[in-house]
Amino acid sequence: SSCTKKRSGIYLCSGLFAADSMMPTTIADQLRTIASSYKMNSTERIDGLKELEMHIGDNSFPVLLGCNKLPDLVAAFKVKHPDLDKVFLGYDENTAVHCGPQLEAEFKAQGIPFFSCVMGVSETSKNISSLDHIIETFLRGGGSRKSVVMPVGGGIVANTYGLAAGLLFRGIRLVQCPTTFLNAHDAAASSQKQAINHCGYKNIVGLYHTPSMALVDTSFYSTLGATELKAGLGELSKNAALFGGVHYELIQRTTMTKGWRLSGEELVDATFVGLGAKDMLLKKDPREKHLALLFEYGHTVGHALELTDGVTTSHGEGVAVGMLAASFIANKMGIMSDADRSDHDAIVVALDPDIAFPNHDITDEVLEKVCHDNKRGYMPERNGFCPFILCQRIGEMHAPNEFYLEYVTVELVREAIIYVVARMSEKITQMAFPPGSDDAREIRKGTQRASSPETVTDIILSSSMSYCKNSPALTSAYGAHH
Repeated sequence: SSCTKKRSGIYLCSGLFAADSMMPTTIADQLRTIASSYKMNSTERIDGLKELEMHIGDNSFPVLLGCNKLPDLVAAFKVKHPDLDKVFLGYDENTAVHCGPQLEAEFKAQGIPFFSCVMGVSETSKNISSLDHIIETFLRGGGSRKSVVMPVGGGIVANTYGLAAGLLFRGIRLVQCPTTFLNAHDAAASSQKQAINHCGYKNIVGLYHTPSMALVDTSFYSTLGATELKAGLGELSKNAALFGGVHYELIQRTTMTKGWRLSGEELVDATFVGLGAKDMLLKKDPREKHLALLFEYGHTVGHALELTDGVTTSHGEGVAVGMLAASFIANKMGIMSDADRSDHDAIVVALDPDIAFPNHDITDEVLEKVCHDNKRGYMPERNGFCPFILCQRIGEMHAPNEFYLEYVTVELVREAIIYVVARMSEKITQMAFPPGSDDAREIRKGTQRASSPETVTDIILSSSMSYCKNSPALTSAYGAHH
């Protein structure tokens, strides 16, 4: 296969797909059949909890969900683990304060012994030092093979304590208790992947360890702000692009209609729809090595931005921004039409993701991280190319092979990074400079006379970030989220 760039800016690839049929029929039919025929295996229990059986290959575990139902959730946990000696509660600095007291009070009330550990809240805390501290705390606290590790928090907590559970005694029982919207539907309650970051790369050191149970009380969502809710909606927006159908309908009746503010019932519904997406594919591909690689859509540039110094965004919002990079690439390669790209990008626009950039060019750093993305290795390495998952239109993915991965030139990836940074920086600029202001007119003039995407980015970045530094109101608005 080879790619060439035409004068029009369109990249054409030979040997991968036909001009009018972007997806090989067998792979396209497989995904469409799975999505259209999927039925969630869920029940309403007599205690008022909803129960979903989450399938990961031949294994499965119950996910129990309710709102203000901690007594029932803990009672169900106790029944499921009658032989435990104690529970090892894993917090971060926030959940230890906001969630721990309620949970520990219920454990005491039901006579369940426990001890705990606290780690940092940021992505930089998801490292080997934290893992070492967690394992040491477990062992010094008297943890054994009969103990149950229960991470209480978001994805950072779930991943780090989950990895510890997989390593201790070569694997002890893990019960996830997600307290964030994103973690509840996208990770803790629907995944066996446990990992930490290392050497600047995300989720690079890890293993597979399946939970024995997951407990979700959406009352914990009440402490979440816009950033956390948008993070959860970002991954659901990705699912809308991947599968269409009920996943797209969810986004149409939420963010595309009313923005990110969801009611308690809408959050329960959204959590279940998100869990259904994971259950649907992980039953077929538990190690996420081919079909379930689709969940990495938008993550290639999204992860790279998350890990770039000076960039501030949530994981889900980063993924949404990464979707804009993917649609840019797909459109340039002739995989996605202009009209389909407009429909696709409208999903991201409705979410209105927040992201802040440093006051210098980050293109090379983001590109370097993309070139070391964890999707490398599924296909033969090609000099000057990066593997990407691409979308053809909402509900239809580009499938040149069983991995859904396409070779994309580094040159085109660079253009995509420049494009999304400029586009998202322009959003910041529009907040800073009302339309019609002298500063806005000056930026527009500069943008019009720019001869390259790099120049556009420099103009927008330098203007908007300079304004941010001198605008207490804007700094405060962004500080509230970041």
